[in-house]
Parts: sequence; structure tokens; C-alpha cells
Amino acid sequence: MTTAAPSTVSGRTVALSGLVLGLGLLGDTLIYAVLPLYHEQFGMSLFMVGVLLSLNRWVRLLANSVMAAAGERLGPRTLMITAAAGGAVSTICYGLDGGEALQIAARMLWGISFAALNLGSLAYAVADRANAGKRVGTSRGIIGVAQARSFIGGALLVLSVGPRNVFLILGAITAVAPLLALMLPHLPAEPARPRGFRFPRPQRLEVWGFLMGFSGDGVFLLTLAFLLRDSVTSVAPIVATSLVLSLRCLIEASGGPVGGWSSDRFGARRVATLTGVVLVAGYILIACQLDLMGSIVIVLTRGLFNTLIPVMVMQRVTGGYLSSQASYSTWRDFGAAVGPLSAPFLFLTFSQGVLFGALAAIMAAGVGLCLARR
Repeated sequence: MTTAAPSTVSGRTVALSGLVLGLGLLGDTLIYAVLPLYHEQFGMSLFMVGVLLSLNRWVRLLANSVMAAAGERLGPRTLMITAAAGGAVSTICYGLDGGEALQIAARMLWGISFAALNLGSLAYAVADRANAGKRVGTSRGIIGVAQARSFIGGALLVLSVGPRNVFLILGAITAVAPLLALMLPHLPAEPARPRGFRFPRPQRLEVWGFLMGFSGDGVFLLTLAFLLRDSVTSVAPIVATSLVLSLRCLIEASGGPVGGWSSDRFGARRVATLTGVVLVAGYILIACQLDLMGSIVIVLTRGLFNTLIPVMVMQRVTGGYLSSQASYSTWRDFGAAVGPLSAPFLFLTFSQGVLFGALAAIMAAGVGLCLARR
């Protein structure tokens, strides 16, 4: 991707692009805690809840590449302004009584909007290649803080105004995001590629993204919910669920800047390989029934990878960053969409030790084949 000079894309601009994405995520963040607990008030079954919560991932399998092509022609600023408006609309729709059809449309709109916001914010972060790790880490840290506040504040609002009205309030807050996006500077658009759309072929980073999505965003998160669902009974379920999920966001927010600084100082691939080894250790700990310790290790390393992978994507290309990042995001989303659908069968078929032992072995192979090899 042709980038602006480092002086054009300041640290303030990177922080602003992260804030735009963070505001856009407010509704999507809270819906993962609200919808499963209050599905009857939304008039839908638990099966439909599962469909809605995974639908945006399936949409992004196509949207990542489409939005990358749009960004190459229009530039990241236009991409983020439009997508920020889409994020506000989808959040408001979560709170409207329009039936399942409206919720499906809202989740599809959010899938498209997130693909554009994510790619746009990363384009600003890596515009200064020499400090890309630190800047991606800063952006991811701001996003994590925004998500944590959405979990905690949103949970309290649910108890006060109800599960529907909370999304109308968050939608009003999210409506500020397009105004902030207008303050972003222009980045030069990339030359348009003459070929039509093709599903991105997986390279080593894409394979690692699929494994991360399947195990970390799918099987692990669902396991975490089962492990903690009945262990916290002193507060309302929505508060307990939101606190657990907000802790994950805060750890990722703190881990992102650390990963960015480390990648700039020691090299992203070296740090990613070491982080991958620690991630495997987390799965082994859970396989040995050390659930809390293993979960903390996995959550922390997932936060580091949210910073390390965009830097590694930047380093493997000299141009077309948006398309390259979209390829990785597509395969990670694919894994994250398949993981939750297959997790119930895996839980019923295999013991915790066997399941997470197998995940540890698979992730260890991924570290060797996808991260350690050049």
C-alpha cells in the first residue's frame, strides 16, 4: 500500500482511528453478553442467538476482500466514515422491535462495517512502517478499553433500562464515530487491481489465523463461558458475564502495546514464535485441569497476536496492504465462524483433557509451520 509520510500519520491520528473503531464496537461487544441471557425478551430461540452471533463472521468472509478493494480505490478515510455510520445504524437496530429479520440485517450490516473499520484503522497504524508495532498496539489498546467500558457500563444500563433500550443508548454514543472519522487525514488510495474477486488463498499466516480463530475465538471462548457460567453467583448473570468478558478486553488492551513494542525492538516473527509457544502452554494447562491459569495465558497471548499479526502482514508485502490484511482476516473469521458451531459436538464427544490436548498439539504444529519458518 502506498502510505503517507510518517509525519502525516501522527500518533494522534492512529489513536483517533482506533477510537472510531472502538466506538463502532460498542453494540457488537455488549450483544454477546445480552442476547444469550435475554433471548426470550428479544423473541428468539437460543439456536437463533447462535446464528446471529456468528452471522457477522460469515459475512466478513466476503466483506474483508470487498472492503479491501473499496479501500484501495477510495482510501481508508472514506472507508471509515461510511463504516462508522453503518456501525451506528446496526447498534440502534439491535434495540428496535423489528423481529428476527431486522436483527439478521443488522448483524450483516455490522459484519460489513467491521471489516471496513478494521482494515481502515490498521492502514493508519502501519502507515509509519518503522513504528508499526507500537502504533498497532496503541490502536488495539484503545479498542480494548472501549470494549471493556461497554461491557461494564452496558451491563449496569441493562439492569436500569432493559436489554433493548441499552442498545438505543449505545447507538446514540456510536453516532459520534462518523463525526470523528471526518477528522482523519486522507491516505493515498492504492492502485486498483484489474482482477475480479477471488476467495483469498491461504498462506502460512492465513493458516495460523484459521487455527487462532477456530481454537481461540471459537472453542476456547465457549469453554470459558461453560467454566465460569455457574461459578459467580453473587451478582446478576449479566454483570458476571460482562465482568469476565471485560477482563479479557482489558488484558488484550494491555497486551497489545507490549506486543507492539516488542515487535519493533526484537522483530515481529521472533516475538510471535515465542508467544505461540506460550499459547500452546495455555492449552496444555487447561488440558491438565488448571483452567484459570491456562485461560489467563491464552487470553494474554491472544491480545499480543492482535498486534503482532498486522505487523507481520505489513512486513510480507511491499504494496497492497489492505488486500493482504483482508486475506488474513478472512481466514481468521472463517475459523472463528466454524469454531462455535463445532464446539458443542466436541464438548459432548471428548473430555476436557483430550480436547485441549489435541488443540495444544495442533497449535504447536501451527507455531512450527506458520510462525517459526520463513
